[in-house]
Amino acid sequence: MKLIYLPLSVFILISCITDRKEDACFENDKKEKTAYQEFRIDTPQEILRANPSHVKFTVDNKLKTYKEETEDARKSYSEAEDKKRFKVYDDKYAELIKNFGNQFYYINTEKVDGIVYGIGQNMFGYWLLETKNNTVAAYYLGLSQFTHFSKKQPEHFISGNKLLAYGSFVRISKSWGYPFGPQKEAVKDRLVFEIDLQTVKKDSDKDRFNDLFEKLVLLNPDSADTDKDGIPDFTDSNPLYRSEKSKFTDLYTLIIDREYEQSGFSKGSYFFTGYFSDCDYFHHINPTQVKVLIYPENKSSELQSDYRLGMFPEHIGKIRKDKDKNRFYIDYGSGSGGGYIEALFKNGKWNLTKQSTYDI
Repeated sequence: MKLIYLPLSVFILISCITDRKEDACFENDKKEKTAYQEFRIDTPQEILRANPSHVKFTVDNKLKTYKEETEDARKSYSEAEDKKRFKVYDDKYAELIKNFGNQFYYINTEKVDGIVYGIGQNMFGYWLLETKNNTVAAYYLGLSQFTHFSKKQPEHFISGNKLLAYGSFVRISKSWGYPFGPQKEAVKDRLVFEIDLQTVKKDSDKDRFNDLFEKLVLLNPDSADTDKDGIPDFTDSNPLYRSEKSKFTDLYTLIIDREYEQSGFSKGSYFFTGYFSDCDYFHHINPTQVKVLIYPENKSSELQSDYRLGMFPEHIGKIRKDKDKNRFYIDYGSGSGGGYIEALFKNGKWNLTKQSTYDI
């Protein structure tokens, strides 16, 4: 038998890596400090500077103000009136609903030269939707986080390589917290946005995610396979990391899949759920019920989400060990409540029990 001797430094390196993974994935007795950032109101100058160069705007005083729009939205309706409003929505956006499902809330639609266009909104912001020759595509518009589209939109919003939309620049007006959303106010009102679609539709790596979207979520706009796992970003359920099989990676995968198994998002290309975690096990999950974006904690400041409570309000915590070596606990939370998940590893499989401890 041939013996191979490794230098002590190699064992020390392996030990350090293992310790870092333990610290990042498992709770310990150390009290972790939470960094709080003092709330600051964005200035009008900052808001105007944040508007990207492919978006121009003019003022039309005939349009409603942001305040008038929000007051209209607060009106209460009877059950019969609500039913009628939902039917009008379903009828108007039937083609978009058929092609994109529940991945978006739809704001506008029109048909030009046989192509069905739409404007949709999801956790990332506003998108141009397109159905051409039975092929669907969605392009993130790349607006600043301060941009709000009004309920009323122009009947004809596609003109050559331009998209027209009505809206405002808004800001959060005061410090806020769950369960109530932030109070917002208009900084510049009654705007007509003119958006350059050549910039919007640019897709350098031809992976069906436009460059503006990939830059937003930190995918590589110059590579169709960001994590180099052989699965294109567009179809990869975890495009930022290679998926792996391990005991605790399988645990995190199961937690995500259980949460979204009834959602209908498994076939959605443009809907993601996202989390911030330094846990390597969490990074390498392989969910089947929803697409995920997982970021190290220090990346949170790089994601320029808009003013809809942040892109990813859900949280799944570190693993807490029990005296029973096969039993573990993981805290979870979101804007609507939270609790913990009890996970029992038995006969090579995980059994989960979810316990809610608070509702908001």
